Amino acid sequence: MSVPDAEARDHMVADIEQVDTIIDKFLDYARPDHVTLQALPLAELADAAAAPFTLRDDMQVQIDIPPELRVMGDDVELSRVLGNLLENARRYGKTPGTGVTRVRIAATVRDQWVTLRVRDHGPGVAPDVLPSLTRPFFRGDSARTAATGAGLGLAIVAKMVQNMGGSLDLSNSPSGGLMAVIRLQQAPEQRGGSSLLKKRRTGGTS
Repeated sequence: MSVPDAEARDHMVADIEQVDTIIDKFLDYARPDHVTLQALPLAELADAAAAPFTLRDDMQVQIDIPPELRVMGDDVELSRVLGNLLENARRYGKTPGTGVTRVRIAATVRDQWVTLRVRDHGPGVAPDVLPSLTRPFFRGDSARTAATGAGLGLAIVAKMVQNMGGSLDLSNSPSGGLMAVIRLQQAPEQRGGSSLLKKRRTGGTS
């Protein structure tokens, strides 16, 4: 901080912050595989993860999750999963010609599993690159990996979802953009009410 040049100091601070973020990514990826699952309010977690992004002028986030829906997961890991996907979309999922990233987060329930979709409206990813996106340290031509440049962002997402007993699939949406599809177990106390959740989501009546 004793460097007299203000611009040089700013660059040094930015570099230090980037290194710190990359180290955090390594620590996230190196965390033990075992987690304790609990029933979590999915809509609340999605709202909290999206909050910092909705304050930006260059990002719009739409959340379509029934407020009563609960999934089995770890609150820290699921929050980081959502945060990593949103940050990845912010960096690489801008709608062509607009400079703005539009993301939709939605969830549906079927057969005791919750399917969570996080989709942007950007340029998507080359089909031959898709299978490698969750590989640690992979850097595709589109640089659609970690926002920090560590190449771990999507690898961390895949690992954390797996730790919670779920699955992650990445694909290009037919109408454009990258879509992350996460499957997690529905909380046991809600499984008998899956049909009610579906009716509420679609506007049906019991």
